[in-house]
Parts: sequence; C-alpha cells; structure tokens
Amino acid sequence: MLAIWHRYPLTIAAAFVLALTAWRVGALAVSGLDLFFDEAQYWFWAKNPAFGYYSKPPVTAWLIALTTGLAGDTEFGVRLVSPLCYALTAALGGAIAATLYDRRTAAWTAITLATLPGISLSAQIASTDVPLLLCWAAALLCWLRYWQHGGLWWIGFGLAFGAGLMSKYAMVYMLLCLPAAFLLVPQTRAVLRRPGFWLGIGLGLLLFLPNVWWNWTHELASFSHTADNANWNGLTLKPHKLAEFAGAQFGVMGPILLAGFVWALICWRRLQPGERVLAAFAAPVLLLMLVQALVSRAHANWAAVAYISATVLVVGFLLRQGRARWLGWSFALHLAAAAAIMHGSSVAPAFGIDPWHRLRGWQEVGTAVGERLSEIPDALLIADDRAVIAEMLFYVPPQPPEWVKLRTAAHARDHYELVSDASAIGGRPLLYITRNASPAHLADRFAAVEPLPPVQRVRPTRGPETYYLYLLRGFKG
Repeated sequence: MLAIWHRYPLTIAAAFVLALTAWRVGALAVSGLDLFFDEAQYWFWAKNPAFGYYSKPPVTAWLIALTTGLAGDTEFGVRLVSPLCYALTAALGGAIAATLYDRRTAAWTAITLATLPGISLSAQIASTDVPLLLCWAAALLCWLRYWQHGGLWWIGFGLAFGAGLMSKYAMVYMLLCLPAAFLLVPQTRAVLRRPGFWLGIGLGLLLFLPNVWWNWTHELASFSHTADNANWNGLTLKPHKLAEFAGAQFGVMGPILLAGFVWALICWRRLQPGERVLAAFAAPVLLLMLVQALVSRAHANWAAVAYISATVLVVGFLLRQGRARWLGWSFALHLAAAAAIMHGSSVAPAFGIDPWHRLRGWQEVGTAVGERLSEIPDALLIADDRAVIAEMLFYVPPQPPEWVKLRTAAHARDHYELVSDASAIGGRPLLYITRNASPAHLADRFAAVEPLPPVQRVRPTRGPETYYLYLLRGFKG
C-alpha cells in the first residue's frame, strides 16, 4: 500500500476526497436534522434572488437556489452545496501545494484540508464560509501562479477575489494579507510592478459593486450589520473571550496541525520563501481575530480563511522535516471526528447529550402552526423573532406561507423586517407566534388580541420549549 501511495499519491488523494464527499452527501440524506435558523434564512434568500441580503452578500443564497432546484426544498437540498464545494476547496489546496512543493505534498494537503474538523462540521450545514473558503483558495492559487509565472493568472485572481467578496465580507482580509506578504517576503514585491496585479484587484472590486449598490438602496443593511457584529464599543479587555477563541482554534484546525503551524512560525528562519508567503496569508488574520476577541468577541469560524494557507504550510513543513507521522496521527484523529460529526446526532441523545439540539423540533412546530393557519381564512403569519420567522417560513405548509414582520425601530433589525411590507396587512387577521407569554405591546398595535392554545417544540435531551400563539385583528398601523 505504501508503494502505491508513493507512486500514485494524487490519484489516491482524489479517490479519498471523492469517497469522503460521497460519505458526507449520504450522511446528509439520512441525518433527520432540521435546519438551523441561519440555514432557513439562507433558503428564504434563495427564493428571492438579489445582489445582497440584510447580513450577508448573495453567493450562498445563489448556490442554495441551484442545489434546491436540483434536490428540492428540503434540508438535504439546502445543505448539499457544502460537501460539494469543500471537495473543490480540497482540490484547490492540493494545487496550491503542488505549486510550492511536489505531488506528495499536494496529495497530503488535499486529504488534510478535506478532513479539518472545522470543515467536517461546516460540510454538514449551509454556511457562508463554504463559498468563502472556496474563493479564498482559488484566489490564493491564482495569485501564487501569477507571482511565479505571470501571464493571465491575474484574471483568475480577480474573479475569485470578487466572488469571495460576494460570498462573505471576510474576503477583504486578502487586502490585509497581500501587504503582509510584500513586507515579509521581498521576492514577492516584483508583483507590485506588474499591471495585472492591480487589474486583478480592480476586477474583484468591480464584481463587488452590485452588492455595494444593493446596500446603498437598502439602508446600508449588510455593512451596518457587519460593523455591529464587530462590536467595538470602548476599550474594555476581555481575556476570557480571547481564551475562548484561541481554544476554539484547536477544534477548527485540529490540535496537531495548529501546534505544527505555531512551530513553523517559530522556525521562521528555516521557512522557504513560498512558505513565508503562506504564513503571510494566515497569521495576520489570526492576529486580527485574537485582537477582536480580546476587545469584544470573535466566533470560532471568523479566522477560517487563515487555515487554507496554514494547512498547506504545515503539511509542507512537516514533510520537509521528516514528520509525516504527525500528519498520519492528525488524519486518524480528524477522520474519527468527521465520522462523529456526520453520525453522532443519531446516537448522542441515547447517552443524554445532544449538541444538535438546536436542529430538532422545528418541523413539528411548523406543522402545528400550519394547521392553525388553515383554520383562519386569509390569515398572515407574523413573529417577533428572526429565528422563529425563518424556521416557520421553511416548515409551515404551504411553503412559504404569507407572512409579515413588523419593525420595532426606525431601522430594520433583520432581513425580514427589511423586506416586509406592513401595508399588506390591510384588514386581514394575523397568527402571531412568540416565546413571550405576555406580549403586552400587541394591544398598542392591534384592536383585538386573542390568545390561542400554544405549541411546543420537543427535543430528546431538553425540556419542551413553548411557543405562544395569538390571533390579531384590527391593525392600527
């Protein structure tokens, strides 16, 4: 087997990535997990094509529109895009490694990248990180090829950069990493004198203009939401948030690989120029997110783009140091984690634990609410919470029901408020769903508020979650 690996590393790596992708697709088909409310929201966006949405650019929604067009408006259809995109991301990672190293390193990189714990988790859900990482890997590959060979690779860089910006605003970190590469690796500075580099950046920004226009015509919604997420209010330091984020990175990349990345940075003098470029496309993002966590908060995936080049660097560096067994140990650990992520939801509740509890019970709630709606002629669905309205629009039959979400402030708090038209209510009744047992504010906006029997969301390891229903009439505006 070892002889075959040394003779056909790329063939074996490709076969493994394809088999892993098929495994992930099969696991999605039988998972039985409901959509998380972010996923339900992306599905709603996909039903309404646009150049932007309240909290994110549009590419994720466009991809979900494609996969649900093929596989239907199901959980499987919504999530199918993720394992397929990650197969391509792994291939691009291998191509990056082939550009800087050799076939063996390329094969190891593709396998390692495909099995990162963070990617195994993300491959089972619909997420804006999915197209972002694909575009980041494509942009990095094209930039490296342009640095080494010139030619028309700048076009690929510009297209990938623009597509990344239209996937998630974190793609802008590329403009942080490029100066770091020029500063840390003098051999790259010749790129600055080539017109293609600047044309590539210009092409990417040009592709991003439709989202800028959408924001301009929609209250700057996405830009404002992104700024709010950063939450830089004051200079209060939060070391516990820093520790949480730093600890989470061992789960995203894996403990062995992250330790290998830190070791490679410590051994900076021993890194080749190409390896230093890889470090420049990872370390600045991680440093920025560590600062963000210290002064505010940072979710574990906010540094996800760093792990494309970091993985290539670690694999290449460890193989150069004769530490292939480290990669073998990491692969075994990550493959076990991937299996647990894909199939753990079916066995975990039997042991009294359920990390997937947020993905259960919504279908039953939606069915019950749909039955209530069918009993009220001409009724609209209304909710006070983004998560609830997102889940109900997916799970209440018929899909999606007629609905409205009223603003409670001058500016919209979510996409549903942004696009909702209160004038559609007219004299129609509304079925209101909320977790608030005493929504006293309803009397200020409706002439009649009639409580109805509540519905419950039931999950195996959690107590029932009650959702209260009210029949509203006489909208006051």
